[in-house]
Amino acid sequence: MQLLRSLQLLRAVGIVCWFLTGAGCAELRTDGKSPLAPLGMQQDSIQIEKYSVRYPYADTELNEAMWSEIDEQFLPVEVRARLAANGFRAGVIGINLPAALAKVLRDNPAETVSEFEEEEIDLNELGTDPLTGVKPLNLLNDSKVRRGFLQTRAGHPSKIISAGEKARIPQLAVLLHGEDGRVTGRNYEKTLALFSLICHPERDGRVRMELEPELEYGEPQQRYTAGDGMFRFEFRPEAKVFNELKIMAQLQPGQTLIVAGRADKPGSLGHHFFTEQSSGQPTEQKLLLLRLMRSPGDDTFRSTEVPPAPAGLAQGN
Repeated sequence: MQLLRSLQLLRAVGIVCWFLTGAGCAELRTDGKSPLAPLGMQQDSIQIEKYSVRYPYADTELNEAMWSEIDEQFLPVEVRARLAANGFRAGVIGINLPAALAKVLRDNPAETVSEFEEEEIDLNELGTDPLTGVKPLNLLNDSKVRRGFLQTRAGHPSKIISAGEKARIPQLAVLLHGEDGRVTGRNYEKTLALFSLICHPERDGRVRMELEPELEYGEPQQRYTAGDGMFRFEFRPEAKVFNELKIMAQLQPGQTLIVAGRADKPGSLGHHFFTEQSSGQPTEQKLLLLRLMRSPGDDTFRSTEVPPAPAGLAQGN
C-alpha cells in the first residue's frame, strides 16, 4: 500500500512539472486579463492613494467655494454638526474634482513619498517617529502637495500622521465641544496628531472607511494591550481616541474621501490637526485626500480596479 501511494505521488509530481516546464508556463488569463490578484497583494488588501495638500490659511476658494462641489450629505446631520463644532469637515468627491482643488494640484506637482506597502513593514525605508515607530506617510518637504500610497488589510488599523511630523508638538491646548454644548479644555505635551484608518470591503467592490482622530502624548511607557486573544507588551505614549468624531464613508473605486479643518474654529481639535506653521512662515491649512484605488470586491481572485484618475490627481503618476 505504501509503495502504491509513493507511485501515485511521483505521478502527480511529474504532471505538475510538465505544466511548469511546458503548457504551465502560459499565464492563466480571461479576456486578456489574469483572474489572479496582483503579485504581492493580499486577498483582502485595499489600496489607497493619499494626498496631503497645504494652502494659505483661511483661503476663500478652498474653505468655502470648493465645498459647494463636495458631497457632505453622506454623514448624518448630528455627526456633521459634531465635526463642525470641533473644527473638522469631511466629504466625498467623485470622478470630477472641485475646480479650486484641481487648480492647486495642477499648479503644485505632487512629490511621491512612498510605494504600496503595509503600514507595519519596512518602517526604516521612509523614517519613523522616534517614540512610536509609526511610519509617517506624509513626510515633510517643500512641496505643497505630498502624495503617498497605502496598502491596508480589511479590519486592520493603519495610522496616518496629520500633525507633529517634524517633531512632536511641545504644548497643545485643545478645546473640545460636547454634544450638550459644553466646552472643555485640556493641555497635551509632546503630542502627535493622527488618524486611525480601518477599511471594511463590501462584496460589491465598495469599501467602508472609518477614520478616527487620536492624539498620542507624553513619554513612552510600558503598556499591555489585548488583541487577537492575547496580551501584547508595548512601549508607547498615552493615546486619547476621539470616538465621537469618527468619520465613516462608503466609497467606490475612484472616489475620494476629503477631510479638512475649519478656519473659523481656532483652538479646536480640527484646527490642530490641519494647520501648520514653520519658523518665520505664515500659518497654512492642510487637507487630506484618500482615494480608493483597489478593493477585493466579490471575487477572491480578482481585484476591483479604479477608473482613470481625475486630471488633477493623475499628475503625480
